[in-house]
Amino acid sequence: MTRRARHNRDVMSKSSTSTPASRSDAALTSTKERLLLEAMRLFARNGMNAVSLRRIVAAAGAGNLSALHYHFGNRESVVREVAQMLKRILEPRCLERLAALDSRAHGVRDALDAAFGPMIDMLGEPGLGRDAVCFIGRLGWDFGEEGQHISADLHRELMEQIHARLVVLLPGLEPEILKFRLLLTMNSLYYGISYRSYAMRSPFGALSIGRRGNEVQERALFMDYLESGITHPL
Repeated sequence: MTRRARHNRDVMSKSSTSTPASRSDAALTSTKERLLLEAMRLFARNGMNAVSLRRIVAAAGAGNLSALHYHFGNRESVVREVAQMLKRILEPRCLERLAALDSRAHGVRDALDAAFGPMIDMLGEPGLGRDAVCFIGRLGWDFGEEGQHISADLHRELMEQIHARLVVLLPGLEPEILKFRLLLTMNSLYYGISYRSYAMRSPFGALSIGRRGNEVQERALFMDYLESGITHPL
């Protein structure tokens, strides 16, 4: 078993029950979760089609290829399951923050931060981090039309909720144009924050904003960029 697989096993075991009746179910869940986490990591770093299923199984310490086929079946199913796992994590956070806006006065910046802030926050979350962000970003361009459909399902409720709020806040902007700008915003978000270290290797040389310790300022500037793209007059 690999070092990473042992770490994932230990993390999963902390939240699982230990009663005799549930041990077999917990073991199956733990294996499935390890496979999902390793698939997410390897797909994010190497590409959706550049990683063999056998490599995912080995990284997860599952023993043999039949474990992955037992839980998922094929590559597309693995990609879908990872996306669903991330949806279960992200969607409630985003929708909860959007719903909280209804109880107070708010502007475009508040709505964008509520909708997309959890993705930025996820960068610092152990076990997810940049791998989770990169995986979602890759769905739209690295896994063909099927990946785009998976991405659309992952973001549908969130995008509908943020669009409904921004229509009210930006009455002079045509709804169709607003939808297109939101798609561009979402793409900029994933590519921008997942490759944030590029600021240290940019065509301009190393930018101080990309140094460790400047994350708060970097986030503020990035949200400025997203807000200006949404609100720019026609």
